[in-house]
Amino acid sequence: MTRKTANLISIAIILIAAIASLVSYPTLAEQVPTHWNAAGEIDGYSSRLTAALMGPVGALGMMLLMWVIPAISPKGFGTGEFAPVVHIFQVAMVAFMAAIGGLILLAGRGVDVSMEYLIPIGVGLLFVVLGNYMGKLRKNFFIGIRTPWTLASDEVWARTHRLGGYLFVAAGIGLMLSAFIGMNTWLITTLALGAGLIPVAYSFLLYRKIEGFDNETA
Repeated sequence: MTRKTANLISIAIILIAAIASLVSYPTLAEQVPTHWNAAGEIDGYSSRLTAALMGPVGALGMMLLMWVIPAISPKGFGTGEFAPVVHIFQVAMVAFMAAIGGLILLAGRGVDVSMEYLIPIGVGLLFVVLGNYMGKLRKNFFIGIRTPWTLASDEVWARTHRLGGYLFVAAGIGLMLSAFIGMNTWLITTLALGAGLIPVAYSFLLYRKIEGFDNETA
């Protein structure tokens, strides 16, 4: 995906989110549900102004963040080599933030939003998208599995991200399935932690195998 295409899609999503918030604002309750627990029960509220801003502002912030990353990346760790992946990540994250904002608007208008189903499906889909492209990331300080060992070795980075990609996709599918087989907090936590922590441990073990450590003492 080119930068121009990603920006056009992102801006379109943000505009749609902003229009939806503007149209919905007069009909929102004074206090809008903005947080749900693992069982899908409302456990947090915000003012209708805050709720209306969550979607467009969150999406805009994500787009701006993805714009800033290439500009501030140090020499030798730029994102140019895998720019199309960054653009895909940008669109995915912008869409995710806008979708969350849309669900909050529906809840604020009195619609019974089944967050116990929709959130794991949304997060799972995001994991699948990110996981599919994770193996194409190259060393950088902002996106990916950034451990001391992946940043110190190109091979460790590449192999860790291949594994991470598989785990993210598997976790994403598991999260989506959990919406249909019943929301299980332990299952969600295990999948998310596994996708995040296993590659970290793997990068350490792989680096020790390939590069070794300097055991000299001062």
